Amino acid sequence: MTLSSILIIATAYLIGAMPSAYIVGRRHGIDLRHTGDGNLGARNAYFVLGWKPAALVGLLDFGKGAFAAGLATVLSDENHLPYLAALAAALGHDFSIYIRFAGGQGMAAILGSILVLQPRETLLGMAAVALCLLILRNWDLSWAIGIGSMLLWGRHFGRPGWQLLLVAVLFLSIGFKKVVDLPLAHRLKQGRP
Repeated sequence: MTLSSILIIATAYLIGAMPSAYIVGRRHGIDLRHTGDGNLGARNAYFVLGWKPAALVGLLDFGKGAFAAGLATVLSDENHLPYLAALAAALGHDFSIYIRFAGGQGMAAILGSILVLQPRETLLGMAAVALCLLILRNWDLSWAIGIGSMLLWGRHFGRPGWQLLLVAVLFLSIGFKKVVDLPLAHRLKQGRP
């Protein structure tokens, strides 16, 4: 990996790490890390602050992912680098250096980056999510079906296996945040850093 590739990935991390929900919450006098479910994302912002601040958080997070992936696409000829930049942005959102490695789950940032990298698959997958939400009324199941359909559409459109794998890793990073946060939350409740 070249120095320029490393710099692009580091920049993508720093873009993703901009704590949109934290900033919007603080503008409303609330630290979302300590309110609601503690997640620094649009969903927690919605339940704590309402739909307008949540929409702003969602757009900013979506934009972070799109910008990071788009920047890597423009600055590099390497096919895999925009996917790695997308992952770096998602990890930046999950573990923001600006707020002591707190963050959200990265769904909006991931969707923004995937929309840049695989627009047809993302739009079709999001349509599947919307349809499932109307029918099933289950947020998590609808997203699981939508994400699975994005991967299936990618295969249908002839995406290489490495791209499908990196998209799957991106979406698995949502669960990674939950796994890492469990022991950390336990330690914090016991008064240990």
